[in-house]
Amino acid sequence: MRIQSTLPPTAAPVPFQGLAAGCAALFGGADQLDRVTREMCDEFEVESAFLVSSGKAALAVVLQALHQLTGRRKVVIPAYTCYSVPSAVVKAGLEVVPCDVEPKTLDFNFDQLGQVVDGNTLCVLATHLFGAPADVDRIRSICRNRDTVLVEDAAQAMGGVTNGRALGTIGDVGFFSLGRGKNLSAGGGGIIVTRSREIGVAIKEEWDRLGQESFGGAVKNLAEMAATSVLINPGLYWLPAGLPFLGLGETRFYRDFPILKMGEARAATLKNWKGRLTSANAVRGEQARAYLEELRAYSPHVAAVSSPGAVYLRLPILVRDRAMKREILQRATALGLGMSQAYPGTIRQVPELEGALPPGDAPGSREVVDRLLTLPTHRFVTSAHRRAVCRLLEDVAVGGSATPVQQAVDRTVSSGRRAVSNPKCW
Repeated sequence: MRIQSTLPPTAAPVPFQGLAAGCAALFGGADQLDRVTREMCDEFEVESAFLVSSGKAALAVVLQALHQLTGRRKVVIPAYTCYSVPSAVVKAGLEVVPCDVEPKTLDFNFDQLGQVVDGNTLCVLATHLFGAPADVDRIRSICRNRDTVLVEDAAQAMGGVTNGRALGTIGDVGFFSLGRGKNLSAGGGGIIVTRSREIGVAIKEEWDRLGQESFGGAVKNLAEMAATSVLINPGLYWLPAGLPFLGLGETRFYRDFPILKMGEARAATLKNWKGRLTSANAVRGEQARAYLEELRAYSPHVAAVSSPGAVYLRLPILVRDRAMKREILQRATALGLGMSQAYPGTIRQVPELEGALPPGDAPGSREVVDRLLTLPTHRFVTSAHRRAVCRLLEDVAVGGSATPVQQAVDRTVSSGRRAVSNPKCW
């Protein structure tokens, strides 16, 4: 374990006011869940909203409701996405059908999508990965021809807008995640939104059957949120990052997980959630724009996956090859720069799904695994951090020494903590 300034890959600390409201709700906050539900319906202009215990729980509830409506079983998902997605499909008792993605967009390979969607397909997941909008209209045209439901996975894109439409509300039904490090965090939790009355009624039936979070679970969640809000600061993040048993940054396939209604205490922590979300996404947008400007100098060795309307929970970039990615990750980790490989394999490479997937290939997704890195965009990232990231990318691209990067970090970060702790320093 090395004591040094260390950027987390993502960060969405819950403010003190939210934590205080959550604690107060432990002993009498019976209207918090209804309040947030109404606010979600108003803000996203949807017919119905439902709050549950996690983003993957939200997806599982949606899939169970859709299955009750249609009886279909196949769920088409990107072959490169978070492992929680197939976890939720399996939890709902349905079949995972991966579809390859295009490395330059991280969206579906539409030629393959047109082939895998058929009359037995329950739904297609349009995934706004890392906050970059998927081409929902193009996906909808394929779904419409097969009478298939379009589900928006906006777990990493809450607050994003494309062509004047809020991500998560363009499809038939969508969901957001409130997990640690998401656009808006409640330490965990998920939100389902839909404009469809029929789908809303079916989801309501599923939601009504869910159990409630226990008092002990609520207390544990608040304690974890408080600890996270302190330790997420770069001056302290080296501590949890250096403890392997915490599994920070790990991508896991969950064989089982609870599906519950969101508790009143967790809902109460969402005090002033609209302001928090807007502010955090504005910072991410500014960070991404600054990165994109600086990264232009390193083409063709590095290419950012940029998209209009993105909120960039993390900024995805594609480097030259697997060897370059490995070297950058090793050196970035040693320097505490918050860079991440995202997901370690394609959905077809998840061991728990071996033998359960239909035949097929995902060369585009494998290329993404080999080449993709993500850059931190949260409020703790400073101009010094961005310069160090870009110097590292340049240094590895031309095969030079790491010394200039180390010197830059030592001068502006390690010896000058003010540059780290000031989130407004661009």
